[in-house]
Amino acid sequence: MFGASKTPAVERPLDTNALGKTDRADLSPAAAARQRERLERMIQNEIVPRLMLSHRAGPLPPSLMSAVARQLSEDDVTSFVAAIRGTDDSLAVQYVRDLVTDGTTIEAIYIDLLAPTARRLGTLWDADECDFVEVTVAMGRIQRMLRELSQVFQAEAGRTESTGSALLTCIPGEQHTLGVIIVAEFLLRDNWRVLVGAPWSESDLLNLVASERFDVIGFSVGCENRLSALKREIRRLRAASRNPDVRFLVGGKVFIDDPDLVTRVGADAYATDARDASKVARTLLAAPKSSRQFGTLREATSGHGELSEAIRRQ
Repeated sequence: MFGASKTPAVERPLDTNALGKTDRADLSPAAAARQRERLERMIQNEIVPRLMLSHRAGPLPPSLMSAVARQLSEDDVTSFVAAIRGTDDSLAVQYVRDLVTDGTTIEAIYIDLLAPTARRLGTLWDADECDFVEVTVAMGRIQRMLRELSQVFQAEAGRTESTGSALLTCIPGEQHTLGVIIVAEFLLRDNWRVLVGAPWSESDLLNLVASERFDVIGFSVGCENRLSALKREIRRLRAASRNPDVRFLVGGKVFIDDPDLVTRVGADAYATDARDASKVARTLLAAPKSSRQFGTLREATSGHGELSEAIRRQ
């Protein structure tokens, strides 16, 4: 459905006029140098990306990715929200299909389109600009897209040895599951074994972590008034965990706004988005096994973006 198009993402015709005169004998040394520079730039920015994209020769280097990738904007989110709220199921699907054809990565669609769309729908709901049925239908469409996109996203990853085991969920009573599912996609792509709950009851979670070993347990929190419940849940699960060195990773706007909350709820780290979650989870996994809730994690995670920022502020 959302598979990569066989048509190269860059469809602009080559600007042969940019090469200037073809008879170099008629050019001065300075003009010839300028012509050579234009030719080299065209090869790097136009021809090579087309060839690599058409042959699918693996991930493009960052210097070439910018030449072929379709960057998403707020206008894209606005257009997609309009499509996802429409009466025609195919409009949103076609919008995403066109993005993939244009060279947008599945990662960008997850992070820069689907996640912002879910937040926008939440804002519209809070402002009474859409009703329960409309939000439910729209979120259902996004969930179906995620299932289709997942096949492509996971196929792009090179499989290596298992990274670790992760449990991802929300506080019992919350229903903010889209972000958890997207985080799971990135962890699966990084070869984690992932179990997603949507969410379980308190007793179910306790029984699960007591019977099965997890390296990382991740919680998504939608609002600040749920932080006391999160603190209690982390304390109970840490005590019941079959893995005495289990790490707790949290996510949500409340932690981005105030990283001090990470320690206050008893977690070990936070992630700003799904892409960051995969990196932070690996860092937590690599931390000394004897460390506890920041302890020697200060050294193990030194210099790691948002995680080190949260630690320095303790």
